[in-house]
Amino acid sequence: MANWLKLTAMATRTADRLFGEPVRLSFLKGGQPDPERAIVDLRAQVHLPGETDVLPARGNSSFTTHLVGGAGLLIIQKAAFDGDLRQGDKVRADARDGQPWFEILTVDAKGPGQIVAQISLSTKARPAL
Repeated sequence: MANWLKLTAMATRTADRLFGEPVRLSFLKGGQPDPERAIVDLRAQVHLPGETDVLPARGNSSFTTHLVGGAGLLIIQKAAFDGDLRQGDKVRADARDGQPWFEILTVDAKGPGQIVAQISLSTKARPAL
């Protein structure tokens, strides 16, 4: 494996360890639960515009995520999920107040170690899952 691939893998594991949170992926087909794709609970990164992520370190170690277009990001490690994430599926942020649901707007799974999805900022009605 090329050195840059090793460094990328190490950086993504570290970011997931620091910023990952429990989420539930619910898969839909035509707005209804997809019986061919079971619900998945895993750890992933959820970044929303204007949020400040605080690093577990001494001093003031925080940064603000700058996202373009008013959408949030869901970042899943491919090692944790080898399924098929599609536009219209839902993700629930289990550790957040009210366990909000977000809709998957776009999915990019071309990268070597991550699936990156844009998610809606408006919480949608809970799917019947």
